[in-house]
Amino acid sequence: MSFAQRIKNVWKCRFPKLKWGLAWKITLWYILLLLLTVLMLSTLTYWGNSQALHQEKRQVLENAVTRVLSSLDEQQEGQAVDIRDPEALKGNVPKGVTLQLTSVQGAVLQMGGNISAQLPVEQQAGPEIRVLNGKDVYYMARPILSNGKQIGSLQAVIELEDVELAQTVLLRQLLWLGGSALLLAAIGGYILSRQVLTPIEDLNREISLLTANDLNRRLPLRGNGDELDLMGRNFNHMLERLEGSFKQQKQFVANASHELRTPLMVIRGHADILQRWGAEDPAIVRDSATAVVDETKMMTRLVENLLTLAREELQLTLVSLNLSELIIESTKGLPFLRSFMVNYDLLPDIELRGDALYLKQLIRIILENAGKYVPSGGKIRIGLQSDEDNVKILIEDNGPGLPSNALEVIFDRFYRVDEARSRKVPGHGLGLSIAKRIVDAHNGEIWAENVEPHGARFCVVLPRMGV
Repeated sequence: MSFAQRIKNVWKCRFPKLKWGLAWKITLWYILLLLLTVLMLSTLTYWGNSQALHQEKRQVLENAVTRVLSSLDEQQEGQAVDIRDPEALKGNVPKGVTLQLTSVQGAVLQMGGNISAQLPVEQQAGPEIRVLNGKDVYYMARPILSNGKQIGSLQAVIELEDVELAQTVLLRQLLWLGGSALLLAAIGGYILSRQVLTPIEDLNREISLLTANDLNRRLPLRGNGDELDLMGRNFNHMLERLEGSFKQQKQFVANASHELRTPLMVIRGHADILQRWGAEDPAIVRDSATAVVDETKMMTRLVENLLTLAREELQLTLVSLNLSELIIESTKGLPFLRSFMVNYDLLPDIELRGDALYLKQLIRIILENAGKYVPSGGKIRIGLQSDEDNVKILIEDNGPGLPSNALEVIFDRFYRVDEARSRKVPGHGLGLSIAKRIVDAHNGEIWAENVEPHGARFCVVLPRMGV
């Protein structure tokens, strides 16, 4: 193991990786954004204040120089300007400004102001910042003319000590205010983030307590209508759907087990008969074999229906269909319809895009369901309606009709009306569930309703253009 790897392992042991909670992350981001905002505002404030103070100092210095030059120019006409006149600077030296008059040769003639040291002698300069006696000052120099001839020069400086002091005080205040704001932001941000994240913690706690047998738990809502309250409401709705799905799954498994148990018991019973007396009586063998074959066919059909319902999505082959012809073709292969009076009320040339095999299965399922409960010689009516966007298939019978409480659940898996829960009426209660899957795959609607004075009607609405 290399030395670097050893150091890395020691660091991991002594300083494990910190796990930042969401509240701390929100607080840190809040502090970071506030810090950037404070820095920007403080920088702009400091820069703006500095520019204003320096501009004020330059203006004072320029005004002082202008007054002195103007006072020299206001002497009597025809007389030469006397830069040695003590009145030239009298009353023209503001506070903090130092003025100096020098001859053409650079000799200092007179001086006024707080600075006693000689100023740099220049003919033209500034205003600009220079260092004088270890201090920053604004320096400015202008020539003095008399009758178009230069007779001397004026040098001026203004101290910047008060500007530096003001900047220092402002910087301290900004730092103090910024630090206080960041401290308050850290405390307030953490408190607020904890309050905001409380519903999320409740949600996590509820999720951790959930089991397949405990889906009736619900997250308490605060009722303020904010995003977190909406999330809690959606979570409760999800739990309701999960609870319903689990109940349906349990019911589905229980019903499937019940439906499979009966044919298995029949097959086992006939197997026992064959084992005991099959060798002695050929008729028993023939009858038992016939019963076993019938029950096996029923089980095979049940398993196929279960596989159809278990598919997540039906794979449709969409083609253009003449729905009237498809309905007639679907009824030709149903021999049980010979026991009933079937009336067709079909519109010709109704075009539809759909899966021919699944649509035939849909029509046959509904017709078989009607044939189970309509007495022999009863009536079954098959109708077809159409508009610009949809087609409507109506299959109506004059049987006993449906109980009012069955209209909403008749398409559930394994559901059979109470009168039909016997071996006399074939089927497992899966046909209408498959019919609904087929209609849903075509983006259509299906429902059942009773007709007066008695009978049931199944309505199927399908879009003309298919899926």
